[in-house]
Amino acid sequence: MTQQEVCHWHSERETRLHCGSCGRPICTECLRQHPVGIRCRECSREAPLPTHQVSTNYVLRGIGAAIGVGFVGVIALAILLPVAGFLFFFIMLGLGYVTAEAIGMAVNRRRGRVYQYMALASVLISTVGLWGSILGTLTIGGLFNLGGVAVAALVAWHRLSR
Repeated sequence: MTQQEVCHWHSERETRLHCGSCGRPICTECLRQHPVGIRCRECSREAPLPTHQVSTNYVLRGIGAAIGVGFVGVIALAILLPVAGFLFFFIMLGLGYVTAEAIGMAVNRRRGRVYQYMALASVLISTVGLWGSILGTLTIGGLFNLGGVAVAALVAWHRLSR
C-alpha cells in the first residue's frame, strides 16, 4: 500500500499533483498554470519583464534624451509652425512619435511609466513656445494649440507603454 502525499502548504489535503519544477506535492488551490506545466506558488512567481526594468543608468540616459529632444523640438517647432497651417496636427503627431522613439532608443527600448513621464516632459519642453497662447486668453487659437500639445503627448505616452 502506498502512502498518500499531502500538499506542501496545506498538510490536511491529500494530493497526487506535483510541481513540475521543484517536485513538491501541491493541492489544486496551490497549483499555478504555467506554459510548461503546473507549478507551485514559489516556482511560478514571474520575474518582471526586462523591458520594464528601471535602472539608474537608463533613467539618466532617458532624461538626457528627453531634454535633448525637447530642445531640438523647440527649434523645429519655431521653424515649422509659422508655415504649418492645416498640417499643425500632423506636425504634433510627428513630434510625439519622434520624442518617444528618441527616448526609447536611448533607454534600449525599455518601457514603463518612468519613461512615459520623461516623454511628457519632453513634449512640454518642445511646446514651450505655444504655452503663451494657451495660457494667455482662451481663444480658438489657444484651444487649437492645446489640442496639438495633447495629441503629441498622447502619441508619446502610447509609444512608450507597449
